[in-house]
Amino acid sequence: MQKLMLKAVCHANGDLVVYGDAKALLFRALQDMQAHLESQDAQAGDGADLLRTVSVARDVLGAFDGTLPTARELLGDPRRELVARNLLKG
Repeated sequence: MQKLMLKAVCHANGDLVVYGDAKALLFRALQDMQAHLESQDAQAGDGADLLRTVSVARDVLGAFDGTLPTARELLGDPRRELVARNLLKG
């Protein structure tokens, strides 16, 4: 059972508004990307640039309000969804 994600709303003045699970997913992706890059040896070349970009994006967005859900909570369990789909087919 796939969870539905709300979309971002782009206003005419260029503002981008992100609500609900889409906002949580954006914060989760940035946090996980930064953690992954920091755990790797990303200090050289493109890795360092990407880490810097992710860090700046997180600084610009600020902190997430409340507890940040896990990716599995936001997107569902892919293994469980596959089993459920196979059961529905059979």
